[in-house]
This record gives sequence, structure tokens and C-alpha cells, in this order.
Amino acid sequence: MKILITGGGGFIGTAVKDILLKNGHSVKLLDINLREESNRKDVEHIQGSILDKYIVSEAVKGCDAVIHLAAMLGVRKTDKLTLQCLNINIEGSINIFDACVKERVKRIIFSSSSEVYGESNFEFILENSPIQPKSVYAVTKIAAEEYLKAYAKNYDLEYSIVRFFNVYGCGQVAEFVLPRFVHMVMNDLSPIVYGSGEQIRSFCYMDDAAQGIYKVLTNSKGINQVFNIGNNYEPISIKDLAIAVIKVSGKKLEPKFIEMKNSDRDSSREIYARKPDISKAQKLLDYSPETSLVDGISKVMNSGVISETWYEPIKVVY
Repeated sequence: MKILITGGGGFIGTAVKDILLKNGHSVKLLDINLREESNRKDVEHIQGSILDKYIVSEAVKGCDAVIHLAAMLGVRKTDKLTLQCLNINIEGSINIFDACVKERVKRIIFSSSSEVYGESNFEFILENSPIQPKSVYAVTKIAAEEYLKAYAKNYDLEYSIVRFFNVYGCGQVAEFVLPRFVHMVMNDLSPIVYGSGEQIRSFCYMDDAAQGIYKVLTNSKGINQVFNIGNNYEPISIKDLAIAVIKVSGKKLEPKFIEMKNSDRDSSREIYARKPDISKAQKLLDYSPETSLVDGISKVMNSGVISETWYEPIKVVY
């Protein structure tokens, strides 16, 4: 198959590209920030925004499937640039869906987020758990999901929706908690924990997330379905995550705690417990994450320079 990956220059897009190429597919990458070029005949780079209908149309042309990863991300960025977040994540997705209809693309995979569940009353979150968004970003993902379902109904498209849970990996910027901790520790700074650090997350390494995407794409049981994709084997508090990063580094540091009001997060939109139930993906797709948290931290730590941000410098506050 020939497959377009929007957001193909990002760290998840890179992992998805690699698994597609490994399995003999040809790939187009659409990203506003593509940095690398390739001499491979089975990889095509297209630099541009999903808000540009012409570029989107050209990118989709000739493809059998589209994996739509492109979006505005990041707590600070999406909360501060609300209108841009709405436009990119909703209007940009509509542009992708329109182009898929016009170019008769057979299959669309949409990257959504566990943020759509908000603060769940369930210990492990199922795909049919209540949708309770606490951020503009989450609202945009819900809206795009509903648009995709409507397009599928009206134009007989095959689609799948993947709700990622805390994906991390090499190439991720330090606006996200795990690479932020690694970035600080490798620079001999104590990792800063917001609030008590009792917030619970389940972290999924990029290669396992890409495996989930690939299994959704290539398995007929994934058609017209919503899947949680993550790693539910090692839920961890943010405080313990900071300790784990320090331990992997071998450095003599301790976490520093600051009040939520002094952080880049609003306590009203903070989610205090988020753990995925991935039994549906396990049963239907034979999905199984393989990378342990310690191994994933080590890979990020050994990957080289971690960019602080694409938006604003990190402010170290003790």
C-alpha cells in the first residue's frame, strides 16, 4: 500500500513510518516541520500545513490509506493558543477527510487522545467510558472523531480511531513530562514535579504506539472501531516517574516539588488518574506493548539532545 502519514516528521510519525517501510509499504510524509530528506524511492516528503487544502489534496493523491497524526499539541501551547488549536485540529482534520473522499482513499486512521475521557471514575478506562473533556485540546479531538464518523457514514469510508495514552519516545520535546524529566536530569537539574506528584499515568513507548497503529491499519477487525492504545502494565505516579528517571541516570538528585499554581498547568484541567484498558486491542488486534518503562527511559536518555520546546523555554522554578 501507499500510505500518507500527516505529522510524519514527529516522533510518533517517524516510528509509524519505520514500521510501514519495514513491512514493504511506500510512504508519504506530510508535516509543516519536515527536517530530513530521503533518497529512498518508497518515501516522499511533503512540507506543508494541513490547513492548506491544495497541499493536503496533493499529499493524499494516489494513496490507499491515510494515518492522520498531525495536530497542535502541548498543554501550554493549546491552552494559550486556543483559536489556533481549534482551527488546526478541527479544520485541518476536515481538510484531510475531504481530500480522502475526493481521492477515493480506502482507509483513514485518526490519532485521538486519552484526554477525551477527562477525569474518569473507572480505575482502567474503556473505549465506552464517559467522554468528559477538560481542555480545548480534548474538545478538538472529540469534534474530529465525530466528523470522521459522519464522513464515514455519508461517503462509505473505512475508518479507525486510536486514542493514545501518554506516548513518549526519542524526538519528543521536553514540554511533555517524561522527556522533560530526562532533559533536566541529564543537565544535572532536579526534575520538577507539579503538586503532590500523586497523579497517575501509564506511559507507552513510541514503537509500541506505532505497532498499535500498524495493527489497526492491517487488521480488518479494526475497521470502524475505536481503540485505546497504550501500555497498562506499569501505571506510575509522576513523583515515582521522576525518581525512576533519576535512578536510570545514576545521578545523585532528588525531585523538586512546586505548587500547581506556579506550574504551566491549571489545576482545574489537571487529570489525576489515567490508566487504559487495552483489552479490546489485545483481543481484536493481538496488540501487546513490549517496551518496559525503564527501557524506554533509557532509550530517550541515550537518544541525544532533547529540544526544550517548540514554543517557549522551560522556566526552572524552585
